[in-house]
Amino acid sequence: MKMQSAKCKVQNIELLELFRFYFYFVIFHFAFFILHFSFLFAITSCSGTKEIKGSPEGQRKVISLLNQGHKYYIEGNMSKAMSYYKNTVSLSYSIDFQEGAARGLNSMGAVKHLKGDIEGAMNDFQSALKISERINDKKLLADSLGNIGKVLSLKGDIEKAMEYYKKAIAIDKEIGNEQGKALRLNNIGMVYKKQGRLDEAMTMFNDALKTSESIKNKGEIAINLSNIGGVYEAKGDLNKALEYYKRALEIDKEMEYRRGIAIDLSNIASIYKAMGKTEEAADYQRRAEKIYELLGEGRGIQN
Repeated sequence: MKMQSAKCKVQNIELLELFRFYFYFVIFHFAFFILHFSFLFAITSCSGTKEIKGSPEGQRKVISLLNQGHKYYIEGNMSKAMSYYKNTVSLSYSIDFQEGAARGLNSMGAVKHLKGDIEGAMNDFQSALKISERINDKKLLADSLGNIGKVLSLKGDIEKAMEYYKKAIAIDKEIGNEQGKALRLNNIGMVYKKQGRLDEAMTMFNDALKTSESIKNKGEIAINLSNIGGVYEAKGDLNKALEYYKRALEIDKEMEYRRGIAIDLSNIASIYKAMGKTEEAADYQRRAEKIYELLGEGRGIQN
């Protein structure tokens, strides 16, 4: 019974980590798209110019659809997010905007992954990978490889997952993508943690934290702190685990990331429960459950 409970907690923590990973993945690409294509808004004619394949106007519409999808994703409305992502891919194909199609596919895959449609997610990520290889977009290639690694890890194919993560991080280092490097270090750390290689996991998470701090990425810092807390919890150092979970909570509160706040509150509840502080544990878990209910999930970590 005890082993079953521990296994259940590991699975739930991995799923919650997945929620957090895709949230910050979406946030980053939302900002990237606005920056990378902001010139389109300036050069698009205000008059009724006829749309042609690959035109700035067509690309601007793709970006608008994708960003609207990201908005709903961040709010937790996955159905609406998926609708906009599908329209993103459809329009991108119709105007031959390959990068837009690949980003839309990666976003569709993220939603499917979170909803438990593992095979559907894998198909979308692999389609995005093929496009990124064809257009030789290395950043997009690294992201697609990393996403496939996440699916493989969840399916239990650890060796293959590590292969994809290592390919992705090699590209991140080659192009100087510190954001991607931090994500991949976390991914590798999660694999090590799953294997019980806690010291190696801690090394990865600390390296990811340093990288995230160097680029002042608060979202990634919260992930790193939470993961380090998870290793301390696995090692039985409850005080250290509590310290790191609370630090992650402060950042998620600052960013108003509700699902992240709920994850942190649940993790803190878990620590208080292990410490025998039942009142504190119940209070934190109640607060987490309230947020999950608002998000339409109504669930936390089950111990």
